[in-house]
Amino acid sequence: MPGASSVAFLWHFHQPDYRDPVAGRPILPWVRLHASRAYFDLAWLHERHPGFRSTVNFVPVLVDQLQAFIAGERDRYWELARKPARDLTPPERAFIVDRFFAIHPEHGVRPRPRYHALRALRAQGPDAFSVADLRDLQALFNLAWFGFAARVEYPFLAEMEQKGRGFREDEKRKILDLQVHVARRILPLWRRLAERGQVELTTTPYAHPILPLLIDSDVMGRCQPTAPRPPRFAFPADAEAQIARARDRHAAWTGVAPVGLWPAEGAVSHAAAELLVAQGIGHLATDEAQLFRSLPPETPRSALYQPWRLPVAGGHLDLVFRDRALSDLIGFTYASNDAEVAVDDLLGRVRAAAASAPHPRPLVTIALDGENPWDAYPESGRRFLQTLASRLEAATDLQAVTLAEHLAAAPPTATLSDLAPGSWINGDFGIWIGGSVENTAWRLLGDARRALETVGPTRPPADAAAARDHLLVAEGSDWFWWFGEPFHGENDADFDHLFRSRLRAAWLALGLPVPDAVEHPLDPPAPVAPVAEPRQLLRPRFAPADSTWFEWAGAGVYALEHGVAAMYQATRWFVRLLYGFDLAHAYFRLEPAEGADTAGMTLRLRLHGGADLHVVDVPLDEAAGEATLARLDPDLTPRGARPLTLVKRRRGIVEIGVPFADLGLVAGDPLHTTAFLMRERVCLARYPAAGDVRVTVPDAQFEARHWTA
Repeated sequence: MPGASSVAFLWHFHQPDYRDPVAGRPILPWVRLHASRAYFDLAWLHERHPGFRSTVNFVPVLVDQLQAFIAGERDRYWELARKPARDLTPPERAFIVDRFFAIHPEHGVRPRPRYHALRALRAQGPDAFSVADLRDLQALFNLAWFGFAARVEYPFLAEMEQKGRGFREDEKRKILDLQVHVARRILPLWRRLAERGQVELTTTPYAHPILPLLIDSDVMGRCQPTAPRPPRFAFPADAEAQIARARDRHAAWTGVAPVGLWPAEGAVSHAAAELLVAQGIGHLATDEAQLFRSLPPETPRSALYQPWRLPVAGGHLDLVFRDRALSDLIGFTYASNDAEVAVDDLLGRVRAAAASAPHPRPLVTIALDGENPWDAYPESGRRFLQTLASRLEAATDLQAVTLAEHLAAAPPTATLSDLAPGSWINGDFGIWIGGSVENTAWRLLGDARRALETVGPTRPPADAAAARDHLLVAEGSDWFWWFGEPFHGENDADFDHLFRSRLRAAWLALGLPVPDAVEHPLDPPAPVAPVAEPRQLLRPRFAPADSTWFEWAGAGVYALEHGVAAMYQATRWFVRLLYGFDLAHAYFRLEPAEGADTAGMTLRLRLHGGADLHVVDVPLDEAAGEATLARLDPDLTPRGARPLTLVKRRRGIVEIGVPFADLGLVAGDPLHTTAFLMRERVCLARYPAAGDVRVTVPDAQFEARHWTA
């Protein structure tokens, strides 16, 4: 399209290897469940919008698991869902009640009254569930995970949604069978889209490793100079093997070798670029942080909107850099907006970005997780995606392109002399290395890898190959993502187990004793601890003027980090939480990050004390309404909301006072509180990231007991 600016979408499909080498099956269901949603939805959408062009990146270890599922491999969740409800053992009943609500509560659970009621029943424990309850839970968990494309293609799903409860065993089995039907269609459909030129299929090093750290973990020193380092891990041969295996797996299912690549976590370095070029990779995409860390500080932002060429030994690598803000808007923000408004906003920003570029054909790159965002969108993102595709097909000034076609039409004219090492998070590797737990994991991985180096040549070839395979999987980034801070989730223990199970299997394949450290969890879950505990009664005035230091002297303090998430968002809204009390009130103060924009958001406090659960909602725009206090029913529905008067919102700081009497609490009672930052019904952040703020309602002797000279 002459004169049009290019917009390149890259959708990254990625799951780690959930197969437990001991159990001989996946222990987590996310490949199967995302297959019934995003992997099929996006292909179906592209097929119906031929002018919507994208680059789609499949991690090879995900493709392996998808093909294994089609061939008959089943995860533990599937097996327990398939089992007749009347035959479930007590531990299996407990597992289902604990795990079968793992879906977005607002879009997966709440719209289904029976599912919603079962979640409320969950508080009474698995013994409260009848056989009919368990059967409905087995069916509804799997039914709710289907995306919009399957619901159009398979009318039976609509029949089951209409039925809503009282499912029969044969109906439950058919729901599960349809997951297989959908999964079988995914790879052939993406391949057809690629063959007709609408989609470019790219890859990632096989098990999604942080490639620069495999080459030499000491590269972290260039972007994390003060962080503690683990014993050096330097196995370039592993990095080469991860690329070569990715190339072979990709060619096996697409019919052609990959030319483009999204490095795991956008992690790059000059040494990694050389290895990629040596194995036939011609271009890759990564985050804007790597571009601006590779250029002088005064470089204008418009430099982002063009491809770059990096000369390396043996050739060159073409690079494009994603616009982080635009990518994050799709991943984290637009879900809570009207689809038309969201798409208008996105394309307006794309046009503004393109207009800022002095290049003859600007390129705006938007790259993000292709799976997780849609859980938070109504109808799994259907309206947003269809509106986006339709608008781009109709646009005359914007053209959706694949990376390969843009690079062919407008090869890079700008050159990088070096590629700064780092990832798409903070421009460094801090999520995966440098913390105490992550460094312990690197040490254990290095010990096993060095054992392979020394003992492997003396073992039967099949055993040495098996050990190598296990270690390639253990090198994946996902295990390190969940180790240490800041991320935690309900599957932390599973990820810890999968990492150590691969190390254990490697030691056993080498005929060596398994080190004791491998047999114990690396990162036992623990609540977040405050920096300081309350040490005196507080006296906040809630006056119109700014608060003084003396009003909050002696408060407890939490330093706030990014919260629980399977994805990462660069935005921070609050950096410190102060808390405490006088004899009649609990007090909370949240202090904003510099430049934080909380327009349209609500701060929600969930307070648990005594027999009741309460919630405080504070709109952060004062014009949006008054703060309220309400009691929560067992299903978390607020009841009896009434105004809360002790609230102050000034200069981004939020101060809240809640009467103990309104919570039904007296001296000596415990109070547990968690804060959530909400945009409409979407939770953007949790404070603290894990655990909760715990206080005991004070009595008149509190200050005397805590007095210090």
